[in-house]
Amino acid sequence: MYGMGFDHSFGLWFMARWLKPDLMIESGAFKGHSTWVLRQAMPETWIISLSPRHPENVDWGSVLMKRGISDLSQVLVFFDDHQNELKRLKHALNAGFQHLIFEDNYDTGSGDHYSLGHICGQYYIRGGGHSCFIESDEARIRMKRKRFWEIAVDRDELCGNGEEWWGAQGYMRDAFNHSNKAISYEEHFQNSRFVDSVLDVYWELPPVAGPSLTHQTRCSPARASDPIIEDGRFGLFQRLG
Repeated sequence: MYGMGFDHSFGLWFMARWLKPDLMIESGAFKGHSTWVLRQAMPETWIISLSPRHPENVDWGSVLMKRGISDLSQVLVFFDDHQNELKRLKHALNAGFQHLIFEDNYDTGSGDHYSLGHICGQYYIRGGGHSCFIESDEARIRMKRKRFWEIAVDRDELCGNGEEWWGAQGYMRDAFNHSNKAISYEEHFQNSRFVDSVLDVYWELPPVAGPSLTHQTRCSPARASDPIIEDGRFGLFQRLG
């Protein structure tokens, strides 16, 4: 099991320090590393840690009242629970939370749950929308990428039997991939329009440094922001989202 790496740990620490919330809620604590990161960022701030097995119908109004929290803009919610992120987004919105961080934001064709990265895989978004044609430039570039990066997705992994490239081969995965639901492209597209309508800002934190400097082959920079400290191996990835 991997847990959070250096880049994501730094990103979580940075966001907590930047937002300075009065309460931090994390769903999915694993071995406690993310709890430790949050504590390092905000030593005096309340942390509520939940597991995916906790009931989803928490009375957040009562929980917040007990801790004297009345301003929901002062609450930071961190998800690292491998659940459908569209579902989690709706849960958070229903509770009134405004600042959300998702740790496992898998790219199209990968991961064990439907992520915001999946949802953003649309033709109208840079790097979104894909071709399943076996002789396409995209297929060849994906094959080259696979040689360098452990989690890079090649054409066969990206596309389902009916050339469904959205989500994970046309499926909306959930709960560590224990649940799968086939979705049409139309439904996938409407999910993106919903997310567009409810988010004020969507931002993917950049890596701290380029992969050839950190030697992290689990991080594919295919659609990631440029790292804070760049390296030289970006040409192949800038050619394809």
